[in-house]
Amino acid sequence: MYIKTSLSKFVPLVENHMANQTISKAFNTLFTYPIWRIEIDGENQLIAVETRNPEDTLPYLNVITFDGNSILQDFKITVKEWVLAGIQCSKLILKKISSNSPIEAGILVIDCYSPKKQEIWSNYVFMGLVNYGVLVRPKMIEQGLQMFLDLNSLSISNEKEIHIKPYESKIVYPVIYNGEVPLFLKDFPIEGEIWINAMDDYFIWAFYEKNKNDLYQIRIIQSTRNELINSLIAVSELPLKFFNIYFLIDKQIFLLTDNKQEFVSYLV
Repeated sequence: MYIKTSLSKFVPLVENHMANQTISKAFNTLFTYPIWRIEIDGENQLIAVETRNPEDTLPYLNVITFDGNSILQDFKITVKEWVLAGIQCSKLILKKISSNSPIEAGILVIDCYSPKKQEIWSNYVFMGLVNYGVLVRPKMIEQGLQMFLDLNSLSISNEKEIHIKPYESKIVYPVIYNGEVPLFLKDFPIEGEIWINAMDDYFIWAFYEKNKNDLYQIRIIQSTRNELINSLIAVSELPLKFFNIYFLIDKQIFLLTDNKQEFVSYLV
């Protein structure tokens, strides 16, 4: 569900002066196979990417840093029912699915830096991520009982015996702007919605344009309330729009590209 907002909502948060900021590329990473899932470990600044080989649909796991450095590349999982569910404590969390149901018993934890270090729980069902752990349910119990899988100790205990905190994702998505379009944006050939994030003393805007080949491109803009600071085309040659135009962690934007195999990031 999209959230719409106007610029006036952010005015108390942003000073009306020229921010000393630039937009610079942090990295772009091309993966061997199409991207299926992306999960973020914001605390350790790691990005987990599940790709799939179109020929046999087997999953491959990749981990890169927020700087674009590769930690794990094309680590093959030989059972296609395993899917990436999260990354925390520098560990990949996979859950098992089946053709008959999205929920199946099976949890696999893999160390990002030493992927041969793995633990598997075949008799537990993945219920969801929590802070530093996973809520699980024994396979033979349909509902009610939940237990806590500690990702540091790799042990399972009764959730009622410990204090569990919700998983704190650092991901921020832009909201759709529905106010009056600022003058500094009116000369851009905007296609559809305008998206906005308020930073410390400036705004980040994003929207789609059409290029000369009638394909979409994503433009990112920095501004104060009244003045454009920086502008660039972040991604181009898109046949279709994405469901989410980008996501943001702290002051870093992450985007997919046209071939679904490349991941791009900018510091804003």
